Amino acid sequence: MNIFPLGTVKSSISTGSLGNLFEPNAGAKSYKMYNNLITAFQNQTILTRKKSDPILMIEYEYSDIFSREYRQIENFVSLMEDGLTSFYVVDWHKGITPTSVDPYGTDWKVSLDNTALFSTINNQKANKALLWDGTNWKEGNVISITDNSFIIVDIDTNNYGALTRAKANSDAIVYPLYQCFFVPNALENFTKGDFVPRLDITTTTDGGYMMSGTITFVSKYKV
Repeated sequence: MNIFPLGTVKSSISTGSLGNLFEPNAGAKSYKMYNNLITAFQNQTILTRKKSDPILMIEYEYSDIFSREYRQIENFVSLMEDGLTSFYVVDWHKGITPTSVDPYGTDWKVSLDNTALFSTINNQKANKALLWDGTNWKEGNVISITDNSFIIVDIDTNNYGALTRAKANSDAIVYPLYQCFFVPNALENFTKGDFVPRLDITTTTDGGYMMSGTITFVSKYKV
């Protein structure tokens, strides 16, 4: 399983094959893209029909990120062969603070007042949820939903991420996790900023040009 920009995720730890999870520092947004056909006739009647189900567009914006962070993004794009292979994307725009995260057998019961983003039906909406406290995360399939009350997240089948339930209960935000593709030429609008000599910062791997730009993802399935 690949999550942007982690790479291939691993059991029981919050890093992936390419590095750590980090949010787009200049913001994120998501919106539904509808594919409806509208025809206006001379007598001012309107004919409408749905060409296909709506999909989700997700945009991440980065401003002056370190060279190390950009290289991780660049390596992920290469791993996914730009727009050829699907992967999972956190919708940072739609985070919800749960009222509680309780044990439910070996899974987690995540109480929240809006469950509309999630679905237990395969290939519809977000079938997975990710809980994140700013450092560690845990993800899993959404296996049960009680409308606008709680979702049950299967966190033990694959056990990806290192977030504990206690930290999730006190500090985490829950996000929908969508299967997506890159819009082709994902990195074409990134531009160079200031050059940071590695001697000017503590972490030497951060030296180099800072980068800014936007990445757009499109969901594989309807939302």
